[in-house]
Amino acid sequence: MKKTIKTLALFLLCFICVILPTSCSSDEEITDADANIELVKEATNYLNGEIVLSTNATMNGVNKTLLPEGCPTKFKFEWSKTDAQTFTISLLDFTVGNMGMIINFKCDVKTMVLNSWEQKEYTGDGWIKFKGEDGSVWGTDTDGSASSAKGSSVQGYYNAKTHQIQFIVNYNMMNVRSECFLQTIDKSRLATFDADKAKYEEDLKAYKKEHGIK
Repeated sequence: MKKTIKTLALFLLCFICVILPTSCSSDEEITDADANIELVKEATNYLNGEIVLSTNATMNGVNKTLLPEGCPTKFKFEWSKTDAQTFTISLLDFTVGNMGMIINFKCDVKTMVLNSWEQKEYTGDGWIKFKGEDGSVWGTDTDGSASSAKGSSVQGYYNAKTHQIQFIVNYNMMNVRSECFLQTIDKSRLATFDADKAKYEEDLKAYKKEHGIK
């Protein structure tokens, strides 16, 4: 009986050792696969041009946005004319409150399918993943000095059916990140961006005064 149990345990151990790396490898290959071309075509028709999204900006892990609704942030999405699976995300003259610097960002990203873990989090039809590395960042500090960095990255998810989007930009500069939390794109926000940004800044000042934040 003991011999049978030991044999069974050994068999299960061998099975796990063989199957687990294979599954992980297979999942990794799926992650790198191109997104469904029909979903990409739908994405190019809507996830295009200047779009205003609400984001949280963090520096050294501290949320500089403070307000729960986030800061209105204008991104630009421009699709490649030579590669249907690639587009560029850019952000110009971004700053929040007294963040201390103005940031510009540009990164090429590739669309791909979600892996099995991501499919459990982003359920339903229409989701594509986008990921880019080695983007460019340049900016100006409060003292007027210029700075630049390579190695910025972005990873996110977009639903071509519902127009929901979520992504994180790591600028690789002074540990600053922009976190676009899950939301549905509203194209009409572009027309009121300047007014909404000004209101955000006023609300931010009021929040800091109320909570004794300098």
